[in-house]
Amino acid sequence: MRVCGLMLLCWSAHVCAMTEISLSADSVSSDIFQLDKPHAVVNLHSKQQVQVHAERLQIGDAKLDKPNIMLDISARPTALITSEQLQMPPYQVRHPKIFLDYGFLDDGAHTQRSQTRQPTLSFDAEVKALQDEVWGTFHLNCLVPAQAAAQTWRCEDGLYHDVRSHVPFNVRLTPTWKEQDKTGPAAKGVDVELAVHEAKFSDAAGLHAGDKLTGKINLSAHEQAGGWRWQGVFEWQQGELFWQPFYFAEGSKRFEIRGFYREPYMDIEQATLALQGVGTLHSQSRIHLINKQFEFLKVDAKEVDFNGVYQAFIQPLIPHSAFGHLNVSGKADWSFEAKGLQPLKFHLNITDASVEDQLGKFGFSHFNADIPWDYDHPQQIAMGYQSGHILKIPLGVTRWQAEVNRFSITAPRLQLPILDGGLDFQDISAAWINQSMVWHVKMDLQPISMTSFSQALGWPTMRGQISGTMPLVTYANHELRMMGDMQFKLFNGMVGMSDLDIDDPLGAVPKLHANFTMREIDLGEITRTFNFGSISGKLEGDIKHLRLQNWKPVSMDASVRTADGPFEKKISQRAVENITALGGEGTAAALQRTFLRFFKEFGYEKIGLSCELRGDICKMGGVEPLPDGFVIVKGKGAPSVNVNGYTQYVSWKDVLGRMQRVTDSNSKIIVD
Repeated sequence: MRVCGLMLLCWSAHVCAMTEISLSADSVSSDIFQLDKPHAVVNLHSKQQVQVHAERLQIGDAKLDKPNIMLDISARPTALITSEQLQMPPYQVRHPKIFLDYGFLDDGAHTQRSQTRQPTLSFDAEVKALQDEVWGTFHLNCLVPAQAAAQTWRCEDGLYHDVRSHVPFNVRLTPTWKEQDKTGPAAKGVDVELAVHEAKFSDAAGLHAGDKLTGKINLSAHEQAGGWRWQGVFEWQQGELFWQPFYFAEGSKRFEIRGFYREPYMDIEQATLALQGVGTLHSQSRIHLINKQFEFLKVDAKEVDFNGVYQAFIQPLIPHSAFGHLNVSGKADWSFEAKGLQPLKFHLNITDASVEDQLGKFGFSHFNADIPWDYDHPQQIAMGYQSGHILKIPLGVTRWQAEVNRFSITAPRLQLPILDGGLDFQDISAAWINQSMVWHVKMDLQPISMTSFSQALGWPTMRGQISGTMPLVTYANHELRMMGDMQFKLFNGMVGMSDLDIDDPLGAVPKLHANFTMREIDLGEITRTFNFGSISGKLEGDIKHLRLQNWKPVSMDASVRTADGPFEKKISQRAVENITALGGEGTAAALQRTFLRFFKEFGYEKIGLSCELRGDICKMGGVEPLPDGFVIVKGKGAPSVNVNGYTQYVSWKDVLGRMQRVTDSNSKIIVD
């Protein structure tokens, strides 16, 4: 008896000295989670707490490394799970915290399950995409249903926030089970409803951004063949979205989509996007979720609004080109295919459209086009219009066909009717090389009536015809260059242009260099055209090293003069007055006005005026120098008159103003 009592006393002492109990297992799993190599410690002094360490906790595809789990099994049970990181590609997650509150209440007498409080599950972590450098905070709080694997989870106060984004959202998630067949296992599935309200985001490069985005996503998915078969409906109610280079606003868009996901690929088997003001677009694609690149992409749209397609999809791709600011109308069919970043096919069909440049540079009406493109096979394109204009010059009915072969286009000829003549383009060739356009063309200008041409541009009415030839024009490295000389027949004489070079002609600040010559120009034709007064004889001139910047002269050496020859040389009184007006202040005729009025015309030996322009300052000159000026009109015979200039340096703006006043017949000059 004594021995038994002693043994019982010793055993009791050992029991009283025990402070905790440890339990280990290889794994613990359920339908929701799997815990690898768990090790649980029960503190006997605090009988309501259990601490669990494990190698890994897996919930779905998410994996927590070395989780630490604190269980409180008091009247209000809770579970807190923390870890250094969570594996959830394509995102990085650190310091995740999962807190489960079962919502038990203690009434003071005994513990009972609350009938009014539903268990909650909250998740907090720092999150970022693999390729991003900015970490954001993520919070989600959900009500746990009684049957967690079958009933709807409601999460009402989700929020993602970082320095560039603020995305409040609500989630409803319903697990579903779909029987594959009578003998096979059930497939896991889920229905998700995600709603965002007044969300905003942007990336570091500024290539993607959204503001005040409000909408809803309904997504259903279930396991199949080692992946997930899914479908969804996206409804965008309001807000703005920029996804370089495309911009969408004003909401009211619906996007239906279905496909298959198997890591790391997302296959979009069919997507239908309804855009207000555009129409309905259909697409298929495969996306590599890790590098966020399209493996392939197909888009097609039928009978969509051409203006909507232009503003949403075409204009953003060519904002700085000559076609970057248009007003368009009509209907269009559009399709596009790409593999990776490489376009494969494109087809645009435009029906009875109108195109008008917003700056009035050009426009076309009843425009039709069939433009196919294939990376592997040459295609024939065709386009045309019933009428149009370039600047204010009207264009006639035009049809054009060409062959496009990968990134080049060729056509033997294009005839462009203009007024009663036209432009005849020959040997047309263009190619897209090293991210820029290269092309060349030959051109003949068929005779155009100067009367209709000048009237179309709002110029004084001219007589005669204009015609010419441009041997070869090339464009490469944003530079347009003319090979050879171009000659025009004008005012019974010839105007030639050579060394034409235009840097960035379609850019914001184009720069032009050229030389011009005038020979055998009929002075009588010019002076009658511009109501200048009468001058008989021939005119010749040169404009050397002309430089324009943004189409305004900044430098040139220009001179015009009468030609030598056995022809009558007479100048009228009105022409003398207008030449004097062109000379500006300090210019005077060498006869008293009282004497000048008795004669209608005078003889002259030569007439000339020159300008050396540098910046905005023009150095004026004439046919001969004077000690304090220059001679503009040198008289000969009787009666004759001399016109001299005495102001050598004037602004180019003043020179243009004088020319405008003279051609408008507004000058009233007193000739001393």
